[in-house]
This record gives sequence, C-alpha cells and structure tokens, in this order.
Amino acid sequence: GTLQLAFALFIAFFFYRDGIDGAKGLQNVAHRLGGERAIRLLNVVGATIKSVVYGTIGTAIAQSALTSLGLWLAGVPGVLLLGFITFLMALTPIGAPLVWFPAAIWLFYANATGWAVFLVLWGIFVVGGADNIIRPYFISRGSDLPFVLVFLGVLGGTLAFGFLGLFLGPTLLATGYEIVRDWAQVEPPSAPTEPQPNAGG
Repeated sequence: GTLQLAFALFIAFFFYRDGIDGAKGLQNVAHRLGGERAIRLLNVVGATIKSVVYGTIGTAIAQSALTSLGLWLAGVPGVLLLGFITFLMALTPIGAPLVWFPAAIWLFYANATGWAVFLVLWGIFVVGGADNIIRPYFISRGSDLPFVLVFLGVLGGTLAFGFLGLFLGPTLLATGYEIVRDWAQVEPPSAPTEPQPNAGG
C-alpha cells in the first residue's frame, strides 16, 4: 500500500503539471467518441475523484480529532503531537491504529489497564467507525451518488483493490450509475407533425 501511494503521488505530479492540457484533450476525444453523453460521464468521473480526495482528507481530520479526544481522556501525554501524527497516518493505508494502539500498550504497562481497554475500544469502534461513515458521507456530498452506493463502493473497492480501491470503487460505481440512469431515462415522445397545407389549394 505504501508503494502504491508513492507511485500514485509520483504520477499525480505529472498529471497536476500538465493537467489542464490533458483535460482539454481528453474532453475532445470523449466528445468525438460519444458526444455530450461521454462529456457528462467524464464530468461524473472527475467530480467523484475530487469527492474521494476531499473525503480522504475530511476523514483524516475526523480521525485525528477523535483519536486526540480519546488520548486526552485516557491521560496520554503529547496529545497534540500524536493527533498530528494520526492525521498523517490516516492519509495512508496504515491508518490511525499505529497511534492509539501503542498508546494503549503504554497505558497497560503504566498500570492503567482500564484506560488501556477504553482506548482500544475507542479506537476500534469510534475512530475506526469514522472511516466507514464519514468518508462515504463526504464523497456522497460531492457526487450525485446515494450514500449507500458510496458506502458499498468504498468498502468493496478497498477489499478488492486495496488503497487504490478508495478511488476506483466509488468512481466505477458513479460511472455505472450514471450510465444506467441515462439509459433508463424516458425520452418524451415527439410531437406529431401537422400536414402542410397544399400550396395549390
């Protein structure tokens, strides 16, 4: 997962540098191949990818805040530093457990077993649950997908493709959803043409 993230960042640099020209060229190609429908699907893909990025950052902020709150309640020192480290870890496939789990072990060896158990339960159910709820919520706010489809896209994409599945799952679902909705749309019947009056009459 770390290698995939590093490779994705390396490729993203070139996409960012030449992104405007590449987007214009991609829109021209899509318009030649599929017309306005292809442009609309391309816009759906772009909006979904942006939503996934915003969802990832928003989830990292939420997990950082929740982890910091749990550490503060348990009396762990250096809450601000550990909260910042949690934010960085939440952006990677490793996640927040690399922060709160060692803190729970430290509490256990400091004879604070109750707080250690509390921190483990807090990390699993509260911090871990935020990843499965807040991320799909942010993504659904930025894309035209129902919340349940975003949730299934994030979960299924992660299980199937790992870290890149966070982007592939919702994007593929959004594209397929837009195609099905476009095909299911009933076009209004065309109005009957009135007979033209006879010029000789």
